[in-house]
Amino acid sequence: MPASGQHQRWKHFFVGRPLETCIADGRDNVLQLRLIAALMVVLGHSYAVLGPGVAAHEPLHQLFPRVWSHESGVSLFFTISGFLITLSWLRKPELLRFIRARFLRIWPALAVCLAITAFVIGPLVTTWPLRAYFFVGDETGSALTYFFNNAILHIKPFLPGVFLHVPTARWVNGSLWTLPYETTLYACVAGAGMLRLFRFPWLASIGIAAVFSYLVIVPLCTGRAPWIGYMQSGFFGAGCIACLLRRHVPISTGLMLAFLLICFLGRYTTHVLPLNWLATAYFALWFCYAPRLPAIPRGLDLSYGTYLWAFPIQQILVMHGVDDPLYLAACAAPIALTLGAISWLVIEKPALRFKDIRWRRRHVAQSGPLAQSAATSGRAD
Repeated sequence: MPASGQHQRWKHFFVGRPLETCIADGRDNVLQLRLIAALMVVLGHSYAVLGPGVAAHEPLHQLFPRVWSHESGVSLFFTISGFLITLSWLRKPELLRFIRARFLRIWPALAVCLAITAFVIGPLVTTWPLRAYFFVGDETGSALTYFFNNAILHIKPFLPGVFLHVPTARWVNGSLWTLPYETTLYACVAGAGMLRLFRFPWLASIGIAAVFSYLVIVPLCTGRAPWIGYMQSGFFGAGCIACLLRRHVPISTGLMLAFLLICFLGRYTTHVLPLNWLATAYFALWFCYAPRLPAIPRGLDLSYGTYLWAFPIQQILVMHGVDDPLYLAACAAPIALTLGAISWLVIEKPALRFKDIRWRRRHVAQSGPLAQSAATSGRAD
């Protein structure tokens, strides 16, 4: 019996469990992963906002050339987003509800962040007269155009006279660029769902892999760096594929360690980026379901608010003389986390109550592992 038990433990370590079985358990570390990803973005940006000379010393970049903490954090976000958004559609394939849930998850917190940035922080730090700041603006527009353009995800990174004398001059919120890509990918999931493509998981997965291979792998093979938006979208596609083929995707600690080892050994080769992409995408899935971590109290999701607020906070701190990246991260992280908690409790969580109004009125009588998971976890939304 002891030998048999040890054999089972080693088998579980190396072979793992199918992703579908992990989902059916109804427990995950999604909130913890997203929080880690947000803090990785804070750390990476703490180096990046201080200029290229400082950014070159960023810890993850020192260990893995051509890899950065903030980009890796965004990659984790996109991977788990692709997985959860596809799972959300498979659970409840209702277009209007899907659109409503995506809108409520992204826009209310974004609108408040943009409004406070443009109409409170901007006037306090701008070098322009307030009338010109609000209504006239420069070649990139005024505070009003900043708010309205970014609110419709037509990203405008600058405000008149704001952050002119910092190393990353004029950039108000360098994190917003990911949102148009993410919302476009949401639309792609909805479109594929409406076309019933997810009824053929292998065919849909091959199509997704082919699209992102063309956009990401082909440029890399020709010696060109792939566009970062396409690269991050590729992580979203990887998450989609993992969801569609969840019966065949093993969640294995041994496999995770093997990916990390291969990535580490190949860090100085020309294959460093593909190896890193593979390890990052698999790590996102493994971290969500393999470790047994304490739950975050009351489902407190700080990640999105932290992600939205960290960059302008860092620019303000740099403007006031903070020039050490680790000190900058140590100062910015607790402020961003606090604002992330306020954003979740005051804006995001109340808004999300409206996504399921009609669905909540009906008695849910579902069967099967995917449906049981839907009843116990709302994190796919």
